[in-house]
Formats: sequence, C-alpha cells, structure tokens
Amino acid sequence: MPDASASDLPRGTVTFLFTDIEGSTELVRRLGPRYGDVRAEHGLLIENACRAHEGHVIDTQGDAYFAVFDRAADAVAAAIEVQRGLADVEWPDGAQLRVRIGLHTAEPYLHASGYVGIGVHRAARICAAAHGGQILVSNATAGIIEDLEPAEFELHELGQFRLKDIARPQPLFQLVVHGLEREFAPPMTLDAARDPYGRVGTLLGTDIVGFTPFLRREGDDAAAEVSADFRRIVQETVAAHEGVTIEAVADTVIAVFDRPRDAVACAVAARERLEEHAWPPGFECPTAFAVHTGRLVSKDHGGASVIHIFDLLREPQPGQILISHSTEMLLEGERLDPWRLRDLGERLLGSSQPPVRVFELVEDGSS
Repeated sequence: MPDASASDLPRGTVTFLFTDIEGSTELVRRLGPRYGDVRAEHGLLIENACRAHEGHVIDTQGDAYFAVFDRAADAVAAAIEVQRGLADVEWPDGAQLRVRIGLHTAEPYLHASGYVGIGVHRAARICAAAHGGQILVSNATAGIIEDLEPAEFELHELGQFRLKDIARPQPLFQLVVHGLEREFAPPMTLDAARDPYGRVGTLLGTDIVGFTPFLRREGDDAAAEVSADFRRIVQETVAAHEGVTIEAVADTVIAVFDRPRDAVACAVAARERLEEHAWPPGFECPTAFAVHTGRLVSKDHGGASVIHIFDLLREPQPGQILISHSTEMLLEGERLDPWRLRDLGERLLGSSQPPVRVFELVEDGSS
C-alpha cells in the first residue's frame, strides 16, 4: 500500500525502485488460492525493506511495486534486502518466488498525483528487462553507487540495450550481490526479444521431472543451484534458436518461436546441453519437453495455448519430446532429418476435452 502523500515525498534528484514477480501465471496455477497469501507476504517484505531504508512505497499494481528513495544507496540497500529476504523464505510446495528489480535515478516532476516524467518510465522499463532474482540499475544510478566500495555487492556493466518507448539505447548494469544468484540470461529488451503476444506462435515447454523430491532430499540451496543452471541453459538455447522466453520460474521454462521447426530444434539442442552439463553427483536433470502451436493472448493471460502446453508438459517421460497435433500439421512436409514424428494416438490431457492426438519426436529409423 502507498505509505506517503505527495507532500511527504522527496523532491529533486531521487532514485526509483520497481519490482515485479517473474512467472506469476505459473505460480497461480501451481499454488491456487494460496498464491494470494504468497503475494501478500512478498509485498510485506518489500514494504518493510523500503521503509527500513527510508524509502516510500508509491504504488502497487498486481504483483508490481513502485517505491522512491532520496538516496541511491538506500534504494540499493532496500533492493538487496528484498532479494535476500525472498531467498530466505520457504514458500509452499517448494515454489520459488523470483522478483525482478530495476533502479533508476532521475529528477522527476512531483505532481499532486505523484511523480511524472520520463524517469519513471525508464525505471519501469529497466525492471521489465530484468530476470527474476536480478537487480538491474541505470547508468545514472551506477554512477552514484560505484564509489561506495561496498563489501556486499559488485557492479557489472552489461552493455547498451534498447528499452521499449525509450528513444536511445540505455547502458544497463547488474548489481551482483554476494551469496545470491549472479548468472542470468541477457536482459529482456528490444535487442533480445520481440513481443510474442496477440499472434500465433509455437510454444516450447521444459520441466525437470521429479524436481520436488530432489528439492526435499537435497535441500533448498542445492535445488536453487540446479534450477538456476537449468533455466540458464534452456534460455540460452532458446535465444540461439530465435525464440523468446516468456516464463522462467523454478524448474520450468516456457518459450515461443515464430517457426515450429525452430521450437523442435531448440528442444533437441536443449536436451543435449542438459545431458552434457556437469550436474551434482547422483542428479542427471531428467527433463520433459512439449511443443504446441497456438495463439498467445497477452502477457497476463496466455489463453488456451498456455494451458495446453502445461497440460502436455505433464505427459512426457524424462528426455521425451512431445508434439501437439496443431504443431504436427504445420510440420507436415518439413524435413526433420535425422528426426521424425511418431503418432502416439489420442490422449486425455489434464484440461482437454475431448482427447487430443499427441506425437513424439524420435530418431528416424527407431521403432
């Protein structure tokens, strides 16, 4: 909840902090009504961290928070406290709540209704470019905090990126916090992605089979390390095959491709990379893959296509790549050497009525 009127807010040069939950759609599906409690606990953590560092929560919309600080150092301290706090919480069913954070320092106008100006939009776009668990900061904020010589974090320059609705490319920096995740895919900017919504695309879903038992057996730290490596490998492979990641949370990644053939090739390449990766002793990262073509409605509501990919993703055995009938029809006539599609017949998926035809990607010549 907003905790200050316009008259109480800092003026002049201020630092904005934006947050947003990554993969909230899948968390809602996984947790059901308990997601409300999870979101409330996450919000309370953010609000307490902001107030503890003399910040003011300006607005909340759904899963997103907007706060302002008089000093950039305080905004950084609050962002670090938020990420540390979220990492320490044991969420229901082994879920991982991952929050993206963006920081930007500007001199906005303070109207009776709140802050206005391009600086607010720039801060929001920087947050949108971040991945869950990541803190991205603008060049303006980086210039202020780089002289702090902190023991708690390092400042890594990522390069220049084009942000939506911002005219010129923007230098972005990552706040690498000691003891927290430090490796992420490239920022989700106009350079790395296009808007996949409102059109037909081919979805690729990946999921680690039996991840929850592994988490319970090995503990949160080992599971977090494994899932981070899994997401990184899959997302890098998606980008290499001209796809766009739309969900990446815990042990699940969902991506979209313009061409069905690219989605299938990505599944094969990701499977190979995951099999070759050096996982902890006794863990082989058994991964399921599903491919389905359909229309994506919007970021907040993927529609029937997203539901279908999650239903299909429950079916594969470890290492198996399943293909929906809609994708199979688009691939008809395509050369997939050395692969082919084997018809597995009709299956009743979780929310599909009536049963739907499902295909498996197999090596040519296999029975």
